[in-house]
Amino acid sequence: MKSFTLKSLTVAIVSTVSFASAADTYNIETIETLNNYRSSIPQSINASGQIVGVARFPENVEIDFSKVPSRLLAQIGFDPEEDEELTIAQYQAIVENLGNYANSSLQTQRIGLNQAFIYNGTSSEVNAVSATADQLANSVDSFLYSINNANTAVGVTSAPFELIEHQYTNADDETETAEYFVSDFLSRGMWYNNGESSVVEPQAQDYLGGESAIFDINDSGLAAGYESIGLSPAATTRIEESCEDPEVASASQPLEVCVWGIWRGLQNADASNIAAFNNSRYRYSRPRSGYNAGRSIYDIRGKLWQFDASGEVISQVELPTLVERRSDDENDFSSYAYAVNNNDIAVGQSWTYHPDRGAIRMPAIFQNQEALPVTEDPVYLWGSATDINDSNIAVGHLTKRPAGTLRSYGFYYDVDASELTILDSFFNGASTVIRSINDNGEMVGTAEVDPTLSQVRARAGFYYDMSAEAPQIINLNNTISCDSEYNIVDANDITENGEIIATALKTEEYTDEEGETRTREILVNIKLDPIEGELNNCTDNEEPVERQGAAVGLGSLLGFGALGLLITGIRRRTFLKTKKS
Repeated sequence: MKSFTLKSLTVAIVSTVSFASAADTYNIETIETLNNYRSSIPQSINASGQIVGVARFPENVEIDFSKVPSRLLAQIGFDPEEDEELTIAQYQAIVENLGNYANSSLQTQRIGLNQAFIYNGTSSEVNAVSATADQLANSVDSFLYSINNANTAVGVTSAPFELIEHQYTNADDETETAEYFVSDFLSRGMWYNNGESSVVEPQAQDYLGGESAIFDINDSGLAAGYESIGLSPAATTRIEESCEDPEVASASQPLEVCVWGIWRGLQNADASNIAAFNNSRYRYSRPRSGYNAGRSIYDIRGKLWQFDASGEVISQVELPTLVERRSDDENDFSSYAYAVNNNDIAVGQSWTYHPDRGAIRMPAIFQNQEALPVTEDPVYLWGSATDINDSNIAVGHLTKRPAGTLRSYGFYYDVDASELTILDSFFNGASTVIRSINDNGEMVGTAEVDPTLSQVRARAGFYYDMSAEAPQIINLNNTISCDSEYNIVDANDITENGEIIATALKTEEYTDEEGETRTREILVNIKLDPIEGELNNCTDNEEPVERQGAAVGLGSLLGFGALGLLITGIRRRTFLKTKKS
């Protein structure tokens, strides 16, 4: 086997580990990225300053060229028999194409692009599962989404892949062998504290090992997430007819490979029922909304798990959907819990029905084992609740279609008063997603700041204080020095003291294989510490110039597709654009 690792290249990264800027209202602290990973995305910070998140794009994956599609090798101009080493651009193309979320083939090498980390002065990997000698190294994707004040972190991990041989008889009655990469399960919610970890086993594991995930944990150890509870009616029929019927199923594929193909198609399905119906481009084909439906072969239910101090589940509660599945709907019908406060009220998302559009995902409040809507106004076609504070104020986003284009609007919802408020954003029609709210009513998130008519608009991280005398959404790039090296594109979490962790673009220098110094943009994890000062106007009256090379793969950077967002950023004279989802 001829293989390659990036260690054979000379890569000199020029970046700082920490940086303090005399900003107008915040000082900046850079949180180091894990060794051998290119970018870093923060997710949560606790009262003691510990941070969890996701490092992305491994720099030193060993490539097995016998498991790389020949079409891809030809496309990037690399011949394993003739060329001694990959260029950095060739390596990047291979790794991105073989990444688990982009790779649609189980006959090619599988690569995990995402690595969970925890930061407590230094950044360290967190792994709830690891590859054995028989399994493929670097094939796991892992994410940490939340850390509580007891320093317990929760997240999601996939399973490592391993190569199996499948023998079958072809049409000429000859025995042939095909190779496939398979794994023990799709996903597992993971719990982590001080080097110890555990995973949550889902109720239903009929095929592909089932699914579970954990997204938040409160200070008493109550965690919110979801798990598979049973096959959907449609999946049951399709698997029986396409994968288990010997007269129909392909003999060259084992059962689990056939089922995985069905699952992956559902995961990547577009929510086409909320697309505009009058788009002439789709006259003879089904319209696309650009919103990922994130379906599954399984019915999923939101769950609350009570963990003890050693990571064992001592009790659990299943969370219902907003409405019951209709008798004529055989698709998966699910609920998902994304956050839980210290009053044990959870928030998230559930499938429900629009009067004209069919099944849609909408925000849900889970209280007393009931699922409650934040709105039933038919103007809204999609949405999710993303966080809730201890004053029972939930936040999230709702999607509607002004001027024929789907846009997301940030909201906060008073659970006790059943009162919904739509957030004013940077301009009318600006898509806005609130990520987090603290107990003081301070919110952070990401919002569009480019008021063009394009479906792809630039974004920036923002701050909003609902308790201020005159609440307004604030572009966080106007809270730091105008000559800062950072372009804040997303704000991920905020503490009770007003400290913010954010995702920022930064330009770094590297030395390519020819010894030339080049630059590229990476995503970095920064912490914003509040100081006395005033806002500046760094983003005003500037002509944006598109940044090159930074938009590739940003969708996977955020990890969880259910929130329906790819980030874009704008600041000063430059911006990055990515496709929305």
